[in-house]
This record gives sequence, C-alpha cells and structure tokens, in this order.
Amino acid sequence: MVGEEEAIRKLSSELNYLNEQSKLISNNLSLLSSHRNELALSKITLEGLKGIKEGNEILIPIGAGNFVKGTVSDVNTVITTLARDVTMERSIDETIAKLDETLKEVEKNLGQNEATLQNISARMNEIEMKAEEILQKKK
Repeated sequence: MVGEEEAIRKLSSELNYLNEQSKLISNNLSLLSSHRNELALSKITLEGLKGIKEGNEILIPIGAGNFVKGTVSDVNTVITTLARDVTMERSIDETIAKLDETLKEVEKNLGQNEATLQNISARMNEIEMKAEEILQKKK
C-alpha cells in the first residue's frame, strides 16, 4: 500500500509538471502563430508595394486599427529593423527573401513545439492510465 501511494504521488507530481510544460508550450505556439501571421502579412504588403509608383498615396498603419495617409517617395527600398534601435535599408526583394527565411524558421519552431506538445499529451495520458490502474488495484 505504501508503495502504491508513493507511485501515485510520483505520477501526480509528474502530471503537474507536464501540465505546466503543456501550458508554456501552448503559449509559445500562440506567440509563434501570431509572429507567423505578422510575417505573412508583411510579405503580402511588400508584394503589393511592387506595383506602387512614386507619388502614389497609401494608408500607413500606425497601430490599433489606425492609419494615416502618406505619399510614397521611394518604391525601391524598405527600412528593416535588425535589432533594437538598429535598422537598415533593403530592397523590397531582399526584404521579402529575409521574410521567407524567417517564416521558414518560425514554421520549423511551430512544428517542433507541436510535436513536443503531442509527446507531452501522450505521456500525460499514460500517467493517467497508470494512476487509474494503481487505484483500481487498491480497491
């Protein structure tokens, strides 16, 4: 009986740990998914800018669904953030290529996180079944 109680305690502890890991990975998946969507939207916007001519009026998003009108003065370059307070000019095509690279990395990370979450879920199911088995024997 003491061994069974200890086994249940260990299984419960592992289940709690895995549950916390599952929450963290789910949150990470949500962040990665949002990042992927933002990258994809940027790529679509840049593809659309290829057809714009200098002097055309466009709407510039400033956040929270707000826009200002602006006039395009340079249709060849984009200012890209490299790191905090570090930017550089790139061509639209270079920027799209960089976005594609980043999208691939994000997709890879999403896949890895999804696989990890599936493994955690499977292990949690195993633990629940094992605990149920121990409890049934105890009766």
